[in-house]
Amino acid sequence: MSIGGRFLEVRKSHSLNQVDVAATIGVSHGALVNYEKGLREPPAAAIVAMCNAYNVNAAWLLLGEGRPERSSLDDLYERSIAIAWAYLSRGGDEVEQAALIKLGSALFQYLMEHGEISDTMSEKLLSLSA
Repeated sequence: MSIGGRFLEVRKSHSLNQVDVAATIGVSHGALVNYEKGLREPPAAAIVAMCNAYNVNAAWLLLGEGRPERSSLDDLYERSIAIAWAYLSRGGDEVEQAALIKLGSALFQYLMEHGEISDTMSEKLLSLSA
C-alpha cells in the first residue's frame, strides 16, 4: 500500500471526510484527494500533521512498517517490564535486577520496532534472552 493509501486508511478509520482531514492537516481538499489517489506525494508538513492529529505511527504512515497507531514510550516500557517480570517470577524465584533489565530491554526494543508482540513471540524472545 502507498503512503496515499495509508492516508486514506487513517481518514476512514476515524470516519472522517476529506474536507475535515484536509483542514486539520493544513492542506487543500484537492491536495488530500491527490495524496489518497497516489497522484502526489504528501509533503513532510502534511505527514507530521497527520501523525500528530490522528495519533499515527510515522514509520507506518511513511513505510507501512509497524502498527498504525502510535504508542507512548511510557506504555511500551511499562509493558516490557511487566512481561519480563511475569516471565522471570513465574517459577517463584527471586528476580535479579540484571535479568529484569536485560529482558525488559529486549522486549522494549521489539515493541519499539513492531508496536505489538504476540504471546508466542514474547515467549520465544524471553527464552532466548534469559
